[in-house]
Amino acid sequence: MKDDERTPVYEVEVASLEEFIRFLGERESSAVSRDSNDGVRSGVLIARLSEERTSRFGFPSVRRYVVASFIYGQDLVSYRRTTSSIVELPELVRGMEERQQGAYEQVRGDISRSLAERFPDVSIYEGNLRLLHIPERET
Repeated sequence: MKDDERTPVYEVEVASLEEFIRFLGERESSAVSRDSNDGVRSGVLIARLSEERTSRFGFPSVRRYVVASFIYGQDLVSYRRTTSSIVELPELVRGMEERQQGAYEQVRGDISRSLAERFPDVSIYEGNLRLLHIPERET
């Protein structure tokens, strides 16, 4: 197969959790109605992510968010909710973690309820990811 004959691959980031659930339902319904194995059979991943960089003042600049994603065919569909993006002084860390956990629980709960009602065979996988950006040393 030549490169120009490949099926396009898309990464779709929806604007709201409601759109994510609607999109998941539409994809799953169309897969079920076609009796296809291309549906969301591998599940939905919901994860807490944090991305940390060192600020110019030496404190960590951290962006925290919750991401829900699923793969359908070759496409990736995601919903992202940012819970904070600040320089995290030590006294702020706990509050930012609690805020992220609250958003995570809300997203997980909404998706779980929707799937339980409509598509109980679709699994939910949960996780955490921390991205660290380590500055390069000058030589």
